[in-house]
Amino acid sequence: MAASRKREMSASSRRDRFSTLSDDVLGHVLSFLPTKEAACAAILSRRWRYVFGSVHTISFEETEGERASDWTTWFHETLELKSCSDELLDNVGAALLCRRRCAGLPVPLRSLRFAFDKWHRWDGVAVDQWLSYVLTHRRGGDQPGLHLDMRFHLGPVCASEQDPGAKYYMNDSDDSSEADSDSESGKQGPSWRYLLPRSLFSCTALRTLCVTHCRLKLRRQGMAIELPLLETMRLTAITDSGRSIQRLISSCPRLADLTLESLWKLETISVHDKRLRRFSIRCCHKLTSADIDASELRSLDYKGFVPRESLLSLHGTPTNIPSCTIDFCQPFYEEEELAWFGDFLNKIPAVTHLHLHLESLENRFIELVEFPLFSYLTRLTLRGCIDCDHTIDTVRWILELTPNLEVLTLQVMKSDEVDEIAHHDESSFLIPCLQQRTWEITIENYEGIQSEKILAKLLLRNALVLERLRVVFAKGLGSKRRNKLEAEIGKWGVANSEKIFTTM
Repeated sequence: MAASRKREMSASSRRDRFSTLSDDVLGHVLSFLPTKEAACAAILSRRWRYVFGSVHTISFEETEGERASDWTTWFHETLELKSCSDELLDNVGAALLCRRRCAGLPVPLRSLRFAFDKWHRWDGVAVDQWLSYVLTHRRGGDQPGLHLDMRFHLGPVCASEQDPGAKYYMNDSDDSSEADSDSESGKQGPSWRYLLPRSLFSCTALRTLCVTHCRLKLRRQGMAIELPLLETMRLTAITDSGRSIQRLISSCPRLADLTLESLWKLETISVHDKRLRRFSIRCCHKLTSADIDASELRSLDYKGFVPRESLLSLHGTPTNIPSCTIDFCQPFYEEEELAWFGDFLNKIPAVTHLHLHLESLENRFIELVEFPLFSYLTRLTLRGCIDCDHTIDTVRWILELTPNLEVLTLQVMKSDEVDEIAHHDESSFLIPCLQQRTWEITIENYEGIQSEKILAKLLLRNALVLERLRVVFAKGLGSKRRNKLEAEIGKWGVANSEKIFTTM
């Protein structure tokens, strides 16, 4: 009797319970894996042969720089117009064909993501076929929304951080007038970029649209825009006019998350009739005015040059924005620029989580600017170079403006030139937030050079209520060097605090 029960339990433990699930459930589970790994499930057994047809997410990406040396291939194979992204094209095409063979399955495609390192116009036919299939089979109804993420180039998008190989992709917008900026150009102009199909802008199932280095051309004859469910939009390096971009945004009544990145022709933007929850402006260096309804805004991101006071107008109740990221493309040292920076911070006095990214935290005039007191700020991330005495003074001055800070993160950037740091008295960092509030400190990319040691020691010796210290060492740090730094840092922090040491 006992032996029989043991055999039954053994057989039950070996039973493949996953295979008893329906195809749509199995497909949903596999959708959380990389697409290639999800496709490999077909070899498990006959039961799994057609399960990939129920996977609702397809994602394939090239890596940045993968196509860097392909100009020689283009030169030798130009007559047959052979794409250098053949692996990406084959993978996406095969995944969509598998769904087409399993057309009887009820699972609609929810997400299509692909990224070319450097798209070529020869690839346009394949992309047209992908989108034709996806958009034809997604026409709204009560099905889940459709998410599209299409990147046609990988690399820097800001002129201040571009590499020579990216110049073509960043500067191929023609210099024509606003009226002609959406029209076709010659072979050396924007016509080399992929032109999004007209049917995309009338897909009523679309919820997310993220596109990079392509063209909209919304002024085509009879062009209608109907995107009633679109909630998230990210436009990066689009060559169309600011008027076209404004029209697209205005045609999305449910838009809640908007990112505008490296739009070289965008000068003004207005979003008054929508309740954005997240708004991001990145490297739109010609932008002079952005009017936003901020009554429900939860996150504000800005990257670019120091903004003039008139750049951003927040309407509604902008003082309640809880999260803000500020990143500058270039360091600034003029008093006028510091004044603009102060005006920008005065727009978000009630922020609770602030990311402040500066190429150099050093600015000897920063104390001359009237910055707000961030009484609600509890989490602060500072990213920059620790390269001189003024850097340490700037960090101290910023912390004095955050009396209720609980979590501090320092992201250390490397500098080519580091000045010799003078001795700093520990009493100079007797800051209320460190002694009474700050319970967690994180230092990332730590190498243990003199300037980093001085700042870390000043912070940790004065963090009297510290509960957790996390240090992420820079790559390439030897084990002996790391062990020595760990022992050194351990002496500075509170004895009973949790200490976590990792490597990037």
